[in-house]
Amino acid sequence: MMMSNVIIRPVVSKQFCSTSREVFTVRKRPCAVNGGGFVVYMGSEEIFRMEGCGAHVKDSALLKDAQSTPILSIKRKVGVVQVFSLHKQWKGFVRDEIDGHEKPIFKASSGSSINCAENNPVKVSLVESESKSRKGWDYEIVGSFSQRACAIYDDSRSVVAEVSMNKEIKDATRSRDVYVVTVQAGIDHAFVFGLIAVLEKLNGE
Repeated sequence: MMMSNVIIRPVVSKQFCSTSREVFTVRKRPCAVNGGGFVVYMGSEEIFRMEGCGAHVKDSALLKDAQSTPILSIKRKVGVVQVFSLHKQWKGFVRDEIDGHEKPIFKASSGSSINCAENNPVKVSLVESESKSRKGWDYEIVGSFSQRACAIYDDSRSVVAEVSMNKEIKDATRSRDVYVVTVQAGIDHAFVFGLIAVLEKLNGE
């Protein structure tokens, strides 16, 4: 059912925004398959796949749709300062339709290479934001991704997406490999899973 009062908030593209809340299942893939990563399903339908989240693919990942069309690339900022810093920074890029060059659309920064937590959230800033937040960031990720219990908040502290355990999976080991991501209405699904890839990288998965 259409919800006329939903505000569409595209980051990658409005085509990845829905007027209703959506629940996705994420299944991780072995590192031997295109550098690891994960596949995103809605019910039994494949929606996205992320390649390159394995530990041996350190500096990049690529989000594709079900037809294997590249949508969003994730790259880690590297350099001498970054090597010796606990602060890790990742950027999301899309390909410009006019000149074909990659352009940055967001950056995600963490004060630790281990995890996001209540006292150490991952801060996310949009490159082009219609109304820049006075806080200096547009979204933050708080909680324990390794325990599949974290949320993405906007700068008004509203939850836009949540990561949780799949209650159908009883085995503790498998519950880390198959988990649930709930995305609120109007939020860009591709953007959310780009941030999930950053969390996978930060957790060394």
